[in-house]
Amino acid sequence: MTTANEVIQYTINLANSGMGVDKDGVYGTQCADLPCFIAKNWFGVDLWGNAIDLLDAAAGAGWEVHRMPTDANPKAGAIFVMAVASHPYGHTGVVIEDSDGYTMKTVEQNIDGNWNALEVGGPARFNSRDFSGVVGWFYPPYSSGGSSQEPTQAPTSNEIDLIPETGTFTVGDAAINVRRAPNLNGEIVAVYEPGQAVKYDSKGSANGYRWISYIGGSGKRNYMAIGQTDEAGNRISLWGTVE
Repeated sequence: MTTANEVIQYTINLANSGMGVDKDGVYGTQCADLPCFIAKNWFGVDLWGNAIDLLDAAAGAGWEVHRMPTDANPKAGAIFVMAVASHPYGHTGVVIEDSDGYTMKTVEQNIDGNWNALEVGGPARFNSRDFSGVVGWFYPPYSSGGSSQEPTQAPTSNEIDLIPETGTFTVGDAAINVRRAPNLNGEIVAVYEPGQAVKYDSKGSANGYRWISYIGGSGKRNYMAIGQTDEAGNRISLWGTVE
């Protein structure tokens, strides 16, 4: 059974990495892709519609739904839904800390304000917002209920078991850092932009990510995170293509 803390940590790692998830493969990393990916990956449920439809979709799945007005406050792990004046699709994101009823600390996709947001979306970002436009929130069936304890700090071990594999990784919609160690605290030594390709000689899983690795021009080993992994080290997202 999945806890709220596991899902929260996934979203935090996603925001820390500067990446996003595209659940349906259409229009890039839209806001609804994040909760829809969570629903499918951890709970086996395909939520339907746009962001504004998610309360009804969650209710149809038998999940706990809160609609405004309500005396309840969203807890960590809640997925909020809001109406947006500029378009009919709504907006959504994941609450990562218990709300005080005035503000929410969240991770949300597609809030960069780029002109082509409705076509390509935007990566996961940390955000803090009030309840303007919020029409409600819902909870997937977490094993510990809707709330959770504060997420633990992401692991930062330098240890990784590398598996020999020769291949080429092509970066997807957002740039990816190359690091000297297989964790998000590792020194950044290069940046690969969307569409650029890198040849690698090995791969491995560490600190919640799948890493490819290669010897750089300096003669030192480099690491690039190309997706996230579950607790067993199985890859659950890919931020580009592998050949």
